[in-house]
Parts: sequence; structure tokens; C-alpha cells
Amino acid sequence: MKLDLYSLLKEEIRPALGCTEPAAVALACATAASYIEGPVQEVEVQTDPNVFKNGMGVFIPGTQHTGLHLAAALGALSARPELELEVLSDCEKYLEQAQSMIDSQQVSVTPTQPRGPLSILARVIGHNGAATALIQGSHTYLARVTANGQVVVENTPANEQANDLASHLLDYSINELVTACQQLPDAAYEFLLQCSRSNAAVAKAGIEERLGLGLGSRYQQLLDSQQLNKDLANLAMMTTAGAADARMAGYDAPVYSTNGSGNQGITASLPVLVVGEELQKSDREIGIALAISQTITIYVKQHIGKLSALCACAVAAAVGASCGIAFLLDAPYPALEEAIKLMVANLTGMICDGAKVSCSLKLATAASSAVQAAMLAKLGLVTPVGDGIIAATVEETIRNLGTVSNPGMVETDDVILDVMMH
Repeated sequence: MKLDLYSLLKEEIRPALGCTEPAAVALACATAASYIEGPVQEVEVQTDPNVFKNGMGVFIPGTQHTGLHLAAALGALSARPELELEVLSDCEKYLEQAQSMIDSQQVSVTPTQPRGPLSILARVIGHNGAATALIQGSHTYLARVTANGQVVVENTPANEQANDLASHLLDYSINELVTACQQLPDAAYEFLLQCSRSNAAVAKAGIEERLGLGLGSRYQQLLDSQQLNKDLANLAMMTTAGAADARMAGYDAPVYSTNGSGNQGITASLPVLVVGEELQKSDREIGIALAISQTITIYVKQHIGKLSALCACAVAAAVGASCGIAFLLDAPYPALEEAIKLMVANLTGMICDGAKVSCSLKLATAASSAVQAAMLAKLGLVTPVGDGIIAATVEETIRNLGTVSNPGMVETDDVILDVMMH
């Protein structure tokens, strides 16, 4: 299959309001609710453990509340599946009713066992019947809908689709992908710049309004007081943290997600944009660097899985960002591969313990590390072959990372969720 990289990027980079796991739960509930008549009486949701983990502690946009129960209730009451991952927009008018349903134990959300691919099964019960909606394989892929026991929608599971664009990245070397990123139409670069600058606007709000953890705002203080230098790594760190602060606090504006994750979209875009603009690179050069970052991010995620025990912002999105930044630094191609290896050697093992306001700490670390890895790779720093999981080729190194994630950290993921629930 010929690589259609522009189509892949448009498919994988999408606007999302708030954290994508609550949004996907709300989308499943909204879909089921759209097939029933009359008021919603009860909502039942089963998710895979990773969706459950990622949605437990993050704020819902437009509210001061967290959790999947609220997302499920708001999705069912609003019943607007056409909004996809922006389904939680303008839901404030349903908040009181949603909270009443939760208080009356009319909403249940439980993790399923055994562990499987990304999966959300929503059942919405009304006065005159019930409907179910199954999202599977990705945050927006509708696999099945039933209404009053009758199948009304059935699609091939997303993870089994022969035309799954992202899976075809694995047919190419990193060198081939970087080359392809430099040969995209201008419209692709314009799209990537627009998405990244939209994310930068969210970062600005997070910093100025001291949203969420307030990490980006405090980095701004440290930079303004000259306790930290305004260098590329620190500026990337501040901007990335500010966007995560806003998103994890439920800021009522979408960010452009990557691989179904807003935080990955932030990490794959903002460090690259900051470096490009600080170096006064052309829009085309920044666009190419963003294409490299996003493509490598998607490539790495194909190895580690949609959701895992590893923080994908660190081990996928920041890995991609390091490669894009190395391009902006005019590093020779081998340094782009070495930047990836340095990132794998550095941040592999950073866990994902769910989406929450403190995610901004991890994103800040990842962004700063990406800039440093690119700079060090350009200076000729090389990670020795056989050093831990570092292999002779960058492709084999990424495969090793994937093996560490799955099956290596499956039990770790179970323990993380158990700790969070107790």
C-alpha cells in the first residue's frame, strides 16, 4: 500500500475538548442515547482498564468536577454524537441533572477484565427501550450499535481494518518517513501549523490564568525573574506545561490530539513550534519538522499500543519532537536517529498513572528532554549499542521499547490501576 502520509496525519490529528478518555466515554453514551426515545433513566458503561485509569482524575470541560461518571451522564443527556471528541462542549445546562443521576446511582462505570484493546461499551436505558454503543480500537471508532436488542450499526473492529493507515508506517524505515515528511503538499504543512498554533493559544491561557497545577505559570515566573534562562529547552518546557495545565483543568477550548491523546498532541507539537519560532525558521521548515514529529510519534505508538503503562507523552510524542527539533537545528540525518535513541535511553520507564493535573510535570520533563536530546545528538553524542534496550538500528530500538511496554509492563499497569482505586 502506498503511504498517504497527509491523509494519515489528518486522520490521527484531531480536535478534542478535554481529556480524550472521558470524551470517548461521553461519545459512546451520546451515541447510544441518540437511539432511544424519551428521557434517559440509566447509564451503564464498561471500559478497558486503561480508559478507566486515564479518566478517573481529570476535569470535565466547563465543570469543576472530575471523572467518567460525569462524562457518561453528560454524554447521554446531550446525545450529540456528531461532535465526536468535542461532545462535552456546551454541556453546562445538563450538569445539575447529570449530578442528580450520579447521586441517585443511575450511572455506573466499571473496568473490564481481562485486559484488551481500547474498548468502551455504553448502555443507555430510557422509558421506551435501551440502546448500546461499542467504541473499540480507537477513541472514535464505532464498532457496533444496538437498539432494543437489534443491531443497527456494525463495523469491522478498528484494530482489524486492512486499511488502517497508521499500521502501514511500520512498512517504512525512519529514514524513509523523514524523507516523506519533506515531500508533503503545502496544505499539509499549513494544517500542522494551524493545529500547533491552536495548541499554543491553549498554552497561553494556561500560563496567564494559572490553570490546573499552575506549572507553566510558575515556569514563567522563574524565567521572568531570571532564575531560569530563557533558552530553547526552558521555553519549550514552559509552553508545553501551560497547555497541559489548561487541558487537565478542563479548559473549555479544544486541543489538537495525536493518536487520540490531547497531551500527546501537545507534546508532539509545542516543543517543535517553540524551537522553530525562536530560531526564526520559515513556516515551511517548521511544518516539515512538525510532520516529522507527528509521524514518528504515530510510528512509536504503533509499537507500544494505544494505551499502556508507559507515559506516551514521554516515550512517543517527545521522541517524535526530538527528531523534529533536530531537523530544525540543521542536524545531519544520523543525528535525528540518535536523538530518538537518546530519548528512549532517557525516559523509558516513565509510567502513566492516569490523566490528571500533575501530567503537566511529565510533559514539561518530556519537552525539555526532547530539546536537549536534539542538541546533544547534533553535537555527536551517541548511545552505545547494547546499552540497555538500545539496539544497532533505531527501528529495532523502538521495537524493544514496544516489547517493554507490552507484554513487559502489562502487570505494572494492573498494579497502577489497583493502587489508584484503593
